[in-house]
Amino acid sequence: MAARATLLDSSERVAHAARLAGPVSLFVVGLGLACFGIAAAGWTYTLFAAPPQEPISGAFAGVPVLEASFISGLYVLVGVGAVLFPLVLREPRGWAARVVGAAWAVAGAVFALFGALNYFTHIGLIVNTM
Repeated sequence: MAARATLLDSSERVAHAARLAGPVSLFVVGLGLACFGIAAAGWTYTLFAAPPQEPISGAFAGVPVLEASFISGLYVLVGVGAVLFPLVLREPRGWAARVVGAAWAVAGAVFALFGALNYFTHIGLIVNTM
């Protein structure tokens, strides 16, 4: 609570928030590197490919690298943002903040939409394979 009160009372809120987030930046970088590993595995082993029985995504079952590249690309975007995160903390209004914001906004929106679509496609997969 003390950090929140200090942040709210600070005239330099952005700089103060950056200082508070500093310790977690090493963890965020590690998660970014993990995202790169997930993306590499996705491309290497064509993970994330839907079987032909799955509605919508299954239409691309004959080209498994397509969905693997799509999802792996999202992981790369998240990873780029995470690896650049410490630079954002050093200069919160610099170029890195714009890159991280754009990467996370695009990846977040697409992951949310794709995740919502997966409720339908996975239920369809279950129904189509019963």
